[in-house]
Amino acid sequence: MKYHHIEQAKFLSRPNRFIAYVELNGERTKVHVKNTGRCGELLRENAAVYLEKSENQERTTAYDLVAVEKAGRLVNIDSNAPNKVVEEWLARKQLFPDLTLVRPETIYRNSRFDFYLETASGRKIFMEVKGVTLENDNQAAFPDAPSERAVKHVEELMLAKQEGYEAYILFVIQMKEMRSFSPNEEAQPAFGEALRRARRAGVKVLAYDCEVGPDSLMLRKEVPVVLSSLDRIAEPLLAWYDRGRRILPWRESPTPYHVWISEIMLQQTRVEAVKPYYDRFMKALPDIRSLACVEEEKLLKLWEGLGYYNRARNLKKTAEKIVKDYDGKMPGEYEELIKLPGIGSYTAGAVSSIAFQHAVPAVDGNVLRILSRLRLDGRDVLDAKVKKEIEAELKEAIPPERPGDFNQALMELGAVVCVPNGAPRCSDCPWETFCAAKKAERVMEFPHKAPKRPRGIEKKTILVIRDEGKIALHKRADKGLLAGMYEFPAMEGEHTKERVLAYLKTLGVAPLRIKKLPPSKHIFTHKEWHMTGYAVWVDELERMQPNEDLLFVTPAEMERDYPIPSAFAAYREFI
Repeated sequence: MKYHHIEQAKFLSRPNRFIAYVELNGERTKVHVKNTGRCGELLRENAAVYLEKSENQERTTAYDLVAVEKAGRLVNIDSNAPNKVVEEWLARKQLFPDLTLVRPETIYRNSRFDFYLETASGRKIFMEVKGVTLENDNQAAFPDAPSERAVKHVEELMLAKQEGYEAYILFVIQMKEMRSFSPNEEAQPAFGEALRRARRAGVKVLAYDCEVGPDSLMLRKEVPVVLSSLDRIAEPLLAWYDRGRRILPWRESPTPYHVWISEIMLQQTRVEAVKPYYDRFMKALPDIRSLACVEEEKLLKLWEGLGYYNRARNLKKTAEKIVKDYDGKMPGEYEELIKLPGIGSYTAGAVSSIAFQHAVPAVDGNVLRILSRLRLDGRDVLDAKVKKEIEAELKEAIPPERPGDFNQALMELGAVVCVPNGAPRCSDCPWETFCAAKKAERVMEFPHKAPKRPRGIEKKTILVIRDEGKIALHKRADKGLLAGMYEFPAMEGEHTKERVLAYLKTLGVAPLRIKKLPPSKHIFTHKEWHMTGYAVWVDELERMQPNEDLLFVTPAEMERDYPIPSAFAAYREFI
């Protein structure tokens, strides 16, 4: 866009929104201000300003004030200029290469949008343009004063989106070299909130800075839009991740299968503990088809020690479904993944983003913790509604070119810096300078969680019964806790040696020797086992009363073939 007949002057005063006084050619001159906004940080006494002479000889003011210098930067303040600049830009097909229609000033419902657009491919688009003149430390902001009209426009764009149109709001920053654009929450919090809701609803929010001359204005380049603290986390996070990410076997070969198996194993389990299990599992079951065909007992044996054994059963169910419905190839879309057994929102997001590079979030406890601290967010992170809201917010912050690395970097940050237990290592955090909890010195107060119901306590007496060559095992029921796993015979409750001997008698066992073992405790999600143990030596196990739930195996067979939960780990050393 070009102006004609531009002259430089010196700003003196602005008695109202429409009029200013300048010094032009040594004379005090009244001019028209082509911006009704506040512009208080721009129009300061003695500032260099630029005027366009009007061709209308009958005007009371011969000049329009269109630009001003601020700290060596030229700022265009002509409120009419952004629409003209955008219309020229659209005509050059910069945003929509197949554009066929550009209609300015189009009425929709109770609003008048700046542009209605159509493309050869059938797209129908509403676009609203906002000029931006407010800047601080190379960060642009809008509005510079409360604007209910601007909020209304955003609301109407959301309605248009709901009714099948594409919707854009384009902020034209009327100056050069901006680092970012943000809504001015101080001037109008409602506008910032409306923008965030609009983006979540699918309205495209864009910002461009401009090449500005005394007599010209042209869109220059896209500027990052920061609608929340999450919009600025990606760049420093990825830089930190690139400098020192951990070398992990599933990261070195991030196939869908590898990512899926590793993520399931990593649930409730430390990385270092998972590594040997992952290697063993992959050697035995290298692909989806081998997992689908494996016998359950072999699968549970491979899983032995990882706990939460339904995870392993669901792996097999999912593999069978993938073979049946997807020809053995794991789907990449989040919406398909989440339909599979044992795959929740986190795992679906991890597989889709890491293995397929889809821009979807993967939110687990680590992510909830670090984001609650970053934003001083006091919401209950165990609330499913809160988690869904955070997933929606985070989705907007994912860099489309590196979604998998972004999600892994978040997990990494929560695992090695913003740790779940103990004080976080804030000095190593890429967000240290803008973490709200760090600034407030309240890091350890977050995240907030609703109090859990206390775990129920179950007491058990564990019997390690063996003869010279074999050990007695009991198979648990096919449903319920530790379904289908093997365990040492047990008595409900805590019992004395005398009670144990009486019980053994009912089994037809006359112990040669009995020894009390150290107590043990195992914590499940909702309950605890408090165990008392006895080692029992017998002459021959086969003499015990027939019992279809008992079997007698050698120590080698037990180690090789029978999956025994880690709950009994304290008693395995006595076999």
